[in-house]
Amino acid sequence: MDISQEIKNKFMARSDYWDWINKETSIIAYLDLTNMFHWQDVLGWKFRIEDAVGQLFTFSNIKEIKVYYGLNERDKKNSEAFHNRIKKTGAILKTKPMKFITKNINEGLFFQRRTMTLFDGLIKNKIQALIDELQKSGIIIEEPKCNFDVEMAMDMLDDAEKLTAVLLFSGDSDLLEPLERLKVKGKKIGIVGVRGRVASELYDIKDKYIDFGKFYTGKRAYISENPAL
Repeated sequence: MDISQEIKNKFMARSDYWDWINKETSIIAYLDLTNMFHWQDVLGWKFRIEDAVGQLFTFSNIKEIKVYYGLNERDKKNSEAFHNRIKKTGAILKTKPMKFITKNINEGLFFQRRTMTLFDGLIKNKIQALIDELQKSGIIIEEPKCNFDVEMAMDMLDDAEKLTAVLLFSGDSDLLEPLERLKVKGKKIGIVGVRGRVASELYDIKDKYIDFGKFYTGKRAYISENPAL
């Protein structure tokens, strides 16, 4: 049976991605896992961390893989079990306790500002009535937070002498400064991300952009693996 190129492209990594990775002699990959979990909303499918790391380890010139992900102390058993899965892949896990940030209950919790402009007065009044009821109920809405910008930046700079390129799985503009320093040292910058989730500053500094959806060849599922959710 002939398979169309369009279908092949969905499940086969682009050859130029392989070519860019293979021409470097020593790559270290840095995976901001919380950032990556948010990519799933754009992709429409879920990835397995074991498959993502396993795919990277098929490249002999990727010397280390560092995964950054927080520990949910409110669900410590499941969180530690997930951490153990990461460790079993051979990746280096960097972790710290998650913080839980209380969210303000307002229209911004449900809709972007530009979306609100599309609603007429009647719908806006209904939204406000819902917000008023939630505020009166005393309900508390929290969001898990665990940023690793500082840790990732320090690791990349500390690793500078043993790598020829970094492969960064993140779209966070806060990582621009360490990447600029690596660039000055002659290091190559590979940015892995998805549409709309990579800061323009990172896209501008990259030597190679890799679309995760066209790179990942592992299993795809519809169940989130993010134990923080």
